[in-house]
Amino acid sequence: MRSYRLFCLWLALASGSALAAGSGQTGALLFGLFWVVLAAAVMGTLASKLGIPAVVGQVVAGILIGPSVLELVRPETFFLTLAEIGAIFLLFMVGLETRLGELLRVGREALLVAVLGIALPLALGFGFGLWQGQTNVSALFVGTALVATSVGITAKVLQELGVLGERFAQVILGAAVIDDILGLTLLAVVSGLGNGEELSAAQVGLTLGLSVGFVAAVLALGIPLVRRAQPRLQRLSLSRAFNVALVVGLGLAALSTVAGLAPIIGAFLAGMVLAEVKDEVAFESKVHAIEAFLAPVFFVVVGLQLDLGTLTQPTVVVAGLALTLLAVVGKLLGGLLGARTLGPREATLVGLGMVPRGEVGLIVASLGLGAGLIGETVYAEVLLMVLLTTIVAPLVLRAMWRRERLVQQAP
Repeated sequence: MRSYRLFCLWLALASGSALAAGSGQTGALLFGLFWVVLAAAVMGTLASKLGIPAVVGQVVAGILIGPSVLELVRPETFFLTLAEIGAIFLLFMVGLETRLGELLRVGREALLVAVLGIALPLALGFGFGLWQGQTNVSALFVGTALVATSVGITAKVLQELGVLGERFAQVILGAAVIDDILGLTLLAVVSGLGNGEELSAAQVGLTLGLSVGFVAAVLALGIPLVRRAQPRLQRLSLSRAFNVALVVGLGLAALSTVAGLAPIIGAFLAGMVLAEVKDEVAFESKVHAIEAFLAPVFFVVVGLQLDLGTLTQPTVVVAGLALTLLAVVGKLLGGLLGARTLGPREATLVGLGMVPRGEVGLIVASLGLGAGLIGETVYAEVLLMVLLTTIVAPLVLRAMWRRERLVQQAP
């Protein structure tokens, strides 16, 4: 009887969605948002009860309510924008739990993990593309898709596990920031080559210098400024302190796009700056409240964008599985070699943390398809790689961490 009532409720709401879609855009968007939030809550809770990271359940929720299965929600501009804001608040919150001093202690390992985690997947992806008979530019773009790392997904898993203060987690976060800087520079170069542009070393150096300079300037100037302003911030009410935090977070997220970086990097840096005074200025709870609402939307929309219909051809599945294996091996080796000073177990955790491609991989694949740099078949292969690394890597990371804790607690 209970199942029958739930089915009737689902049928009524689905009918309401259809009526809203026909009657006006606002109604359709509200129903769409309703389905996104409901699916995220239900599947996230179910995943947690099964011992699976909630983000995996939320990505699966997006697949279920999206165009591939139930067709309740489509990845329209509104949801894509809301998801990006969700990612911004997620990384802002992660930044608030990360202090610069902690990252600097793992700076060498983070740099090595990032560089190796770019070089190895790029080489493997490029070789795979050439083996398939693709052009040099198309093969290079496949390699670029393998370079991408979704720091949002891994950061949420680390947050759920409560290990953001662990050394291996700091290496992952530091490497992810460096990965984003180098990866986006590489994407700009490859896109330029695909458009027939002649890119000079000076142009590439300028792009890289601007990105690195932005990160350095934010941390070098922002932290002393916020420490100096601490007495004034402490006198503010909770609402006003939260408004200040909001302005800093969104402002740096916007400025990071001017520097050629993803807005999530600016949000992460803003969180790191404000982390220096969060113990004295109570605004974290309000930021967490917004993040708790918007971050699940981000993960559901990742699932919405995955079109399972493109993965029906056996040749695509086989090639996609091979590409997934290369994607995992490249990042895993990067972690093992770059973070070997942490020991084999924690170095493996670092490598696994860099595996999920998530929304970053989707963006790279979409850009390649839209620019004509890769065809529909290659796009579907990359899509399968993104789907598998996004869902499987967090599961393995969580299982590995639990095993590591048991080893540490053993007498």
